[in-house]
Amino acid sequence: MTNEFKIERKASDVYQPKTIEDARKALREKRDLSGADLQGFELQNLNASGAILRKTNLTGTDLSHGLLVNPNFYRTKAHQAVIQHTVLLSADLVKADFSSADLSDTALVGADAREAVFAGANLRNAGLVGGDYTDVDFSGANLSNAWLAGIKVKGADFSGVDTTAARAYGIDWSAAKVPPANLPQPFLQLPTWAWAALAGSVAGIIGVVIYSLARRKNKTLA
Repeated sequence: MTNEFKIERKASDVYQPKTIEDARKALREKRDLSGADLQGFELQNLNASGAILRKTNLTGTDLSHGLLVNPNFYRTKAHQAVIQHTVLLSADLVKADFSSADLSDTALVGADAREAVFAGANLRNAGLVGGDYTDVDFSGANLSNAWLAGIKVKGADFSGVDTTAARAYGIDWSAAKVPPANLPQPFLQLPTWAWAALAGSVAGIIGVVIYSLARRKNKTLA
């Protein structure tokens, strides 16, 4: 969970990558990029753990085809960012602005997205699994063919959301400020043990991916 503290840094204290490669290196090394301006940077195929992007300007930035584990996007401005086919594990998205961003085919697993903004965002074919989306603004977002499971939506606004062919499981839509006009259809009705087995399989796959990336990185450094 994000600590609600004031993140204000002098311009001289902000590390500002001069090139795309500088930004990639900084993110892989968990360097604090709070307040940096990465607008329009092309950071595709980025694999990083613990990336610090608090209050960072990611307007129009491309983070597609990546794997980000425990990234911190607290109050980040990611308006019109492109984050397609990316996996975000345990991401801190509190109060981040992803309005009009393209997150199609992206998986957000265990995200803390309280008070985030996804207004007008493209979440087509996305997967939102096991996260906290309390007081999130989804107004006008495209959630067509998306999969939503076990997420908290208390106070969330789904005004004008496109949920065509979307599927959902374990969500209390009555807690939302404005539920979707057309509620997503439920997943297949499977017994509890089957869902537990599927969840374990997904966790195992994610673990293997992370382990493989770590081994690849170690081989590269050797």
